Amino acid sequence: MVGVILAAGASSRLGEAKQLLVYQGQSLLERSIRLAYSVCQEVLVCLGAEVDQSIRIIENLQKEFPNMSFVQVEDWEKGMGETLAVGLKAVDISQDVLVLLCDLPFLTTSHLTNLTSLANPQRAIVASFQGVNSPPVLIPSALRPLFNHWSGDQGLGKFWRQNPMLCQIVHYSDKFRDVDVPEDREYWGI
Repeated sequence: MVGVILAAGASSRLGEAKQLLVYQGQSLLERSIRLAYSVCQEVLVCLGAEVDQSIRIIENLQKEFPNMSFVQVEDWEKGMGETLAVGLKAVDISQDVLVLLCDLPFLTTSHLTNLTSLANPQRAIVASFQGVNSPPVLIPSALRPLFNHWSGDQGLGKFWRQNPMLCQIVHYSDKFRDVDVPEDREYWGI
């Protein structure tokens, strides 16, 4: 299984690149990479905004995780769907993919371990935090062709809304709170 971390956005609502924010002593990007490696053998990071600083973080971590790679998303401004499509195309089609975002400070190794333990070759495993569906999402290789023409601002929400029979929702009691606006940054103490 390959972890694909979507970290390309400019965070316009927040006013600064969230992947570079420091939470509990590490950038949100570094934290996401370490979380991904708790359950994945390989990690691919999709970059767009703030690429130079993000690459420095990745290069420092490659000493510890030599099989980590990154891809620069040329049209990252088009939205998360564009970043997702580029990331999925960069990973061998025969592999299952765990899609992660870098702005979920509440996410833990326990969430990922639980989610991946439910792997199903015919269904995507989608996390839901108090009723809010969100990555992490485990996409089995059999469903990867459904994303061949993904683009623009089509996040994963479109996939689970249009294909409920292809998804297994895993419910967690944790409250969903990402880092999108200044109030979120204050909430998390970032």
